[in-house]
Amino acid sequence: MDPARDNPLIRFIPCLRGTGTFMMFALLLAVIWFFNRKAPATIEDVVAVPRYATKAEITRAQAAGLPQEMIDAAMPAVAEQLAAAKPVAVEKPEQVVPGSPAAAKLAPPKPATAAADGTPAPMDPAVKDADKPQVPAQEQPQP
Repeated sequence: MDPARDNPLIRFIPCLRGTGTFMMFALLLAVIWFFNRKAPATIEDVVAVPRYATKAEITRAQAAGLPQEMIDAAMPAVAEQLAAAKPVAVEKPEQVVPGSPAAAKLAPPKPATAAADGTPAPMDPAVKDADKPQVPAQEQPQP
């Protein structure tokens, strides 16, 4: 390059042209994106469409099967029956308080080997060594 034509402005012009070209494409892409943009459809939106259709179908079937007028007509009779009924306690064995008499009735019987004072029975020797690792047999050398 001729030293008379070499200055910082001449060296900077290609950089400006490259940056300008990049900005034109970026502006074009932004305009296209702005006018063609659609609301993103998430997986939840796509899966919800059949659910809403099923819900609408079930609601229509329920409304056709039992109209609201019949429900309103039946409410006074049901309310009288509920008011006249005497509440009764429900016994459920899965709702037993530990240590209560009901829990003592449902508890399995204690084994006869256990002492009455709460001390454990002596341990069986076969079970005592069950937690120790097994010692493998030593291999015999091959002749």
